[in-house]
Amino acid sequence: MRILNKKINLIIFFSFLIKSVFVIFFHERSLSDEWAVLFQNFQSYKSYSYYIFEGQEIPSSYMPPLYFFFIYFNKIISFDKINFLYLIYFNQIVISSFTVFLFYRLCQNFFDERMSLLGALIFSVFPLIIFSNGLISSACLQLFLYLSFINLFLKIFDNSLNRKNLIFLVLVSALTLILRGEFLVIFLFSLIFLMFLEKKNILHSLLILSLTVMLISPYLIRNYINTGSIHLVNVTGYALWKGNNQMNKVEGFHNGLHPDYREDWPKIKEFENLYNKLDKINKDKNYETNRDKIFKDEALNNILLEKKKYFLLYLKKVFSYFFIDLNSSIKNYYNPAHVIPIILFSICSIPGAIVGLKKIRSSQIIYLFLLTCFLVCFLSIFFILPRYKISILSFQILFSLFFFEYLFEKITKNKLKQ
Repeated sequence: MRILNKKINLIIFFSFLIKSVFVIFFHERSLSDEWAVLFQNFQSYKSYSYYIFEGQEIPSSYMPPLYFFFIYFNKIISFDKINFLYLIYFNQIVISSFTVFLFYRLCQNFFDERMSLLGALIFSVFPLIIFSNGLISSACLQLFLYLSFINLFLKIFDNSLNRKNLIFLVLVSALTLILRGEFLVIFLFSLIFLMFLEKKNILHSLLILSLTVMLISPYLIRNYINTGSIHLVNVTGYALWKGNNQMNKVEGFHNGLHPDYREDWPKIKEFENLYNKLDKINKDKNYETNRDKIFKDEALNNILLEKKKYFLLYLKKVFSYFFIDLNSSIKNYYNPAHVIPIILFSICSIPGAIVGLKKIRSSQIIYLFLLTCFLVCFLSIFFILPRYKISILSFQILFSLFFFEYLFEKITKNKLKQ
């Protein structure tokens, strides 16, 4: 597919320019949190390990590996001549700028050229997306791969998924699964939706599933050899506990999972009991698995003991994910440049979705609507950080375009009547 449209080229160039200027002034100065630990341990032990006990590395599946590969690839091609973080930011800007084209292609499924270009322009300057370019985070890659998957998957609905597109769909699915663990539910939801749509799609779904599993099988086998279980990530229990513990916060409990951060944890009875359980875990290859199980059991116990409390917290997380967090402790979260666009497009996406469903009446728009609802309901079970909005932001902008188009048509008709 060639990009020949001069206007979309200009929008992509403008996106690259504005993101580059922003990142020059606003970016993380070093690796931090999990990425810093994984990188340091890989440098020292040549092992993808989050935990090291008495010089013995524990093979890790705590974080999906693709973004780490991205970090280390940039480290290699820097040849230690420049700060490899600059290469990471540059490549994220390039990827993010091309993602504008992917969103433009998504819009073309539902709008004319004018509205598709408007959508691309809004997407190219959206503050949260621009901000993600200056983070050591998988957000840019995530958005790129998510939109690649959606664009390719939608081709199935109009029978335009040829062999080449099928190969790309499987490749994108495999890469996204080893980038973000939660993509597994998006992937399975999409295949199930496809099967319910038409019986003949069952073969499509099974083919996509089997080929994707085949591609990620080396990583699954690696995890099975190291832990005795087949899984993508070993952090589901911790993520559940992080969003469902005594701190009762939408954004979860921030302090790190690593034992070195233990002194910063709150000194409360429930946490002390948790410390004792964690301290008794054998420091062997099953450490991460056993640790995650303790967190999962603790979270489920919290929820079952205080159902009303955690149900109300869940509703807060749903609201925060779809709109904004009213009690965020994240620095600069309430900057008007961030919250105003988020609130505007979150609100407009609701009537926009209604307009879109009435106007289009296609399997494609129904799929995107149900996927958005599913993501909000499912991910809110865990905890909600500001950058997690990336997962549904594209859909909210898309649905808002339906509302803007509706308003434009109403205004035009009123002017003609006058």
